[in-house]
Amino acid sequence: MLFPRSNRHTGFSLVELIIVIGVIGLLLGLLLSAVQSARESSARIACLNNLKQIGLALHNHHDIFGQLPPQPAKIGSNDPNAWLSWMALILPEIEQSGLWNDTLQAFTSVRQPWINPPHLGYSTVVRLYICPDDYRLYVPKYTQGGGIAAYSSYLGVGGGRSWDGTLGMPGPGIRFSQITDGMSQTLILGERPPPDTFVAGRWYTSASPAAFSFSGPDEGMLVESPNVPGDLCNGPFRYGPGRTNNSCDRFHFWSLHPGGANFLLADGSIHFLPYSAVSVMVPLATRAGGEVIDFEW
Repeated sequence: MLFPRSNRHTGFSLVELIIVIGVIGLLLGLLLSAVQSARESSARIACLNNLKQIGLALHNHHDIFGQLPPQPAKIGSNDPNAWLSWMALILPEIEQSGLWNDTLQAFTSVRQPWINPPHLGYSTVVRLYICPDDYRLYVPKYTQGGGIAAYSSYLGVGGGRSWDGTLGMPGPGIRFSQITDGMSQTLILGERPPPDTFVAGRWYTSASPAAFSFSGPDEGMLVESPNVPGDLCNGPFRYGPGRTNNSCDRFHFWSLHPGGANFLLADGSIHFLPYSAVSVMVPLATRAGGEVIDFEW
């Protein structure tokens, strides 16, 4: 018995297939965009939390010693305050007492903090000092001097156009009573990813050997500075977007977050500042400039 041949299609036509593929591609694009946005939001929140914990540690350090790090120290002595960054000097306040004890022991024999051993801290990664967006820093890096060092995403705000700020400056640390502009109106710490050359951003050291004379900054910098003597980078350097593959971007604050960077203020509050805030960065960076800042947090 013969059955009539059906005219129904049992599959997709070429046009239908193209439409289905297009719809799937669109949905995947929207999904990937949402995942990326959620991931960045999570990283920015984790970065904010890092700054919050560092801020608490700095306040605890101030409560103990009556000033921010470092404490007064004789140049060339074996005193850690003469050689280490503020990040190393607050190790006990960030629950790194074991590493701090190793550091004190290292100074009994070798005062140069870039010599490892005995200075294990020079190449020890401290996750609190790393923005989660910068996966590069979760392992130590080779330096141009031939050693291996660990790096940080954060620097102290040393001032506006001169060393009139709060943290990471030459000399002993300041007291909160010296911040006459107001604790809630004064930056103390911000983001700056190290360049891919890793000539800047070591968290452990304040002093560097002569071979590193044109490296850094490592623990603090100005929010606006002119050309750097002895360096090939052309200033002035101001708050704005940067790239890790541009070594000159190490001379200004920026972050791997879209549109701006996270900053810690002296009162312990944390704010994400867009790059459009560049005009108020200098007055925000001074501790006693007497400026009136018209800026909504």
